[in-house]
Amino acid sequence: MSPRTVSRAGVAATIAAVLVIMAGLVTLGTPSRARERKLDGLRLEDLRRLANRIDGYWTKQAALPQSLDSLVATGNLDRVPTDPQSHQPYTYLATGERSYRLCATFAQPSDTSDASINSDDFTFANGSSGVAFANQTHSWRHGTGESCFDLTPPVKTSK
Repeated sequence: MSPRTVSRAGVAATIAAVLVIMAGLVTLGTPSRARERKLDGLRLEDLRRLANRIDGYWTKQAALPQSLDSLVATGNLDRVPTDPQSHQPYTYLATGERSYRLCATFAQPSDTSDASINSDDFTFANGSSGVAFANQTHSWRHGTGESCFDLTPPVKTSK
């Protein structure tokens, strides 16, 4: 049995491959971080839809719903959405006659380079797009952990 020699080209190729993999993990993150980003995106999508439906309820009823179940009872929602990981409902609270709060728990802070976080124009995870009711601009930036968004339905305009 003869000792195996390792060529310099083989060592260089191995080092290059390791560096490429490391650069990919640094740039894209680990698979678990990618999964967390996806779940956070679903949470934001749910909150945006809820805000849209709550605003629509306000426009029709001139009042905020008592609970998210009220949106189901009136046909504004098929079901109350829940967190994609914990399966717990999102927090909704009417904080005033025309103000409310929606809360969710996020795994990661929002990406500061994502322009869609600052707007209610968005694309759902299933590829369809949407514009929040009355095109109200709202920042959906959030930190890690529970984040709440204080929202106000649009002012009714008489025609």
